[in-house]
Amino acid sequence: MARRQDLDLVLLAPNGDPPVAGIMDFGKWLYEQKSKARESKRKQHSTEVREMRMKMKIDTHDYQVKVRKMREFLDSKDRIRVTLIIRGREVLHLDLAHKLLDRLTQDLSDIAKVEGRPRVILEGRKSIQIMLVPR
Repeated sequence: MARRQDLDLVLLAPNGDPPVAGIMDFGKWLYEQKSKARESKRKQHSTEVREMRMKMKIDTHDYQVKVRKMREFLDSKDRIRVTLIIRGREVLHLDLAHKLLDRLTQDLSDIAKVEGRPRVILEGRKSIQIMLVPR
């Protein structure tokens, strides 16, 4: 029947009991499968790791701008690595840095959660990092 119609006999479910075969244009079917895969790949959103850097002596307006931008990133399902840069004698006041990070996580707690613990990096460029992931 497939040869009479100039089509292909394709085994659709070889492991079924009984196996299922269909008569179709195999090249057209392959093209449709590739186009479906390409379409679904286009609609996927790959999560990115965005980085937000700030210093300990950040002004309130600058802080609010950064929080607003982080909300945009989290709404688009991106992860955020927040790096708090510590310069000079600020190393002596790490408790203030932790308070700032706690305030940040509190402000974003409705749409983000902290992944892991804060990483304190005291050699090279001194900083504290936390990772925020969308809820």
